[in-house]
Amino acid sequence: MQTMDSHVTFEPPRKTLLFFAPEVKDGAILEAYDIYLHHLTHSNCFDMTIMAPNGSPFAEEARSMGYRMYPMSDFARKLLTQTPQLWPILTATRRFRFDFALSHEAFACRGLGQIARKVIGVCHDDNLAGFKHAQRLVTLTSSIAEEADHLFEGNIPVDVMPHPYECQFSEIAPLPEDEKAPLTIGASGPFLEGDGLGTFIHAAQLLHQSSPDVKFIIAGQGPMEHELKELSDQIAPFVDFAGPMDAGEMAEAFDIYCLAATNAPYSFALCQMMDAGIACISTCASGPMDILKGGMVAPLVPIGDAFLLAVKLQELLEDRPQIERIKKACFERIREEDFSPKIFEEKLISLFGMEQKAFSRID
Repeated sequence: MQTMDSHVTFEPPRKTLLFFAPEVKDGAILEAYDIYLHHLTHSNCFDMTIMAPNGSPFAEEARSMGYRMYPMSDFARKLLTQTPQLWPILTATRRFRFDFALSHEAFACRGLGQIARKVIGVCHDDNLAGFKHAQRLVTLTSSIAEEADHLFEGNIPVDVMPHPYECQFSEIAPLPEDEKAPLTIGASGPFLEGDGLGTFIHAAQLLHQSSPDVKFIIAGQGPMEHELKELSDQIAPFVDFAGPMDAGEMAEAFDIYCLAATNAPYSFALCQMMDAGIACISTCASGPMDILKGGMVAPLVPIGDAFLLAVKLQELLEDRPQIERIKKACFERIREEDFSPKIFEEKLISLFGMEQKAFSRID
């Protein structure tokens, strides 16, 4: 009998995973690409290939980090959308070449099913129908998950997985010591249709009539910057467009943070402001509904209603103890398990029917 004096590392064959990443303009989906790629890589469970358009920022970043790339032209992407049965031919990939495929876009699920044994889709909005060809679906919010269960009649497993958040602040940002000092209400966004910044400007116009000393700041930049500044010049010229601001700058400048978006399955800026202990208020979009526990953590207002937003902000300005309670509730909420990166990674790996295993070697 042979005696072994040392243990050697035993690693079972890693599963092959195709990470499908079409070029998108939506910053939230680009953020999701980074989050999922980071945790899938960190798990060390997969042999990954990234399929992304030539020249896309995500593809270039992934290539610079050493990932195996499968470039795809925009023409091929459009063609594959219409002819999913041709994926094995047009991608020069044999049928079921991959164990898994992960897609944040619905249109690709059918085609990916030709070259991967199991397709997992990640839905960022209410466009659920295209995911009917996925074998499993991830939604960011509970309300969209309920819609998916109803639409697919329980035939596709649906998992609710809000994005994780890594806290970066250690204490709650204080309000001005002088209770008579005017407060600053801030908002941020990508300056795109649906970001709610127009609603915020209209609410500022209404609120300014009763609280002329309140300051209003909008952080960010984007395609609709000219239109928003033009609107502000016409009805609320006192609104300050501050340009891009990081979390620390917003936390230092804002006393109240307002998310007025019409569709926000996930808002990184909202999480950042909660982390800093800034009092938040949001529209009742599906993401904030979950993040703010249906209004138990911070106030929610109807989508697109500038008047009710102004009314709620006026109530807060007249009740500083309530602002302090909201600040504390936001600070504590973002530190709950729902946003734990570790738990997110464990859930993510479990979607593939796998468990993370720690391998060690003792020489």
